[in-house]
Amino acid sequence: MSRQGTDDLIEKGVRKYREKWEGAVLTPPVGIHMVTTDAIRRYANGLGDANPLWHSEGRGLTSIYGGSIAPPSFLNAVSEGQAIVGLPGLIATFTGAEWEWFRVIRSGDRFSVTNQLLPLKDKTRANGPRQYLQSGVLRYMDPSGAVVGQCTWHMMRTEMKLGGGSGSKEKRPGETIDVHAYSEDELEKIYLGVDREEIRGSVARYVEEVAEGEEIAAVVKGPLSISDMVAWAGGISWWRTELAHGPKLRFLRDHPGLSYRDPRSGAPEPIANSHFEAGAARILMGSPLPLDLGFQRVAWLSHPLTNWMSDHGFLSKLDVRLKGFVRFGDTNWCRGRVIRTWLEGAEGRVELEVSSENQRGETTAAGRAIVVLPSRKTGMENSDAGT
Repeated sequence: MSRQGTDDLIEKGVRKYREKWEGAVLTPPVGIHMVTTDAIRRYANGLGDANPLWHSEGRGLTSIYGGSIAPPSFLNAVSEGQAIVGLPGLIATFTGAEWEWFRVIRSGDRFSVTNQLLPLKDKTRANGPRQYLQSGVLRYMDPSGAVVGQCTWHMMRTEMKLGGGSGSKEKRPGETIDVHAYSEDELEKIYLGVDREEIRGSVARYVEEVAEGEEIAAVVKGPLSISDMVAWAGGISWWRTELAHGPKLRFLRDHPGLSYRDPRSGAPEPIANSHFEAGAARILMGSPLPLDLGFQRVAWLSHPLTNWMSDHGFLSKLDVRLKGFVRFGDTNWCRGRVIRTWLEGAEGRVELEVSSENQRGETTAAGRAIVVLPSRKTGMENSDAGT
């Protein structure tokens, strides 16, 4: 397409979005309508979270909840924590999200989801490619209409490919981006991190025993590979990869914006392949290697929090911004640090910084979280336990 043709396509799309979509409330694709113990287990496996509370129905029955509950980030399995709408000619890159939860997610819960689109923000810089910040609010509701959780998601829509590598620009002389080759010492460090993971479990953590500046035990994610991505896609019942053969081909024919042509076979394939296959990543994102999913990385940062807070804690808010890319071969250490503690009514509150760092020492995500903890002073347990 010519430069003028691309300009016209983008301008028409932005105009249509502002006229038709801003403020609209849509129904996004739903992977899981009803929560089951099997769905919780599959999701926890895809997240890489071994907490027995998510895996054992018996463990749930003996917990303060009296039944199976899901990790807070399980709502990604109900509907992924992002929603890309419209804006042809502009590549979508997930930049972050703010999650908020209002009660625990229980086996047997049923959900419907809405996606309210927020005003489009022009982020184009002087002499730079056109880019717009696209945002929306996903609301996860029970049959009564009560909101159990919500996610405000953000996508940067730009006319250049953001994944690095040859898709967006020529590599500098001598520059290569390959799968990281780990030494035995590096692998030992990863295994040590895995073995040191701490799951507080049924031993309540009280707000009075939490100190400002306290570090919480890290959780290791990686080295990222296709098996991790397949586990995540299966765990969230990802609608973008759930079809095969004839149904897949019919869907892609009817939704060409969600497909690309594999240059080797000439056949249409889902654009989700950029997270599984190097050729697709190169074509669709300009990345020499497949990438993680942004909303997946946000979910990673909930994992050390639920480990640390004990069964008696409740993750109330999680606000994360992504920094850079996570490609196949990368390992991330997800961490947290206590910023402050306080009592709100009879319940304890803890604010924490959260972040992830890869094997090169680069920060790949950062944000903040608020955890509700019981208080010894007030005798208040998790007020959500009985709901």
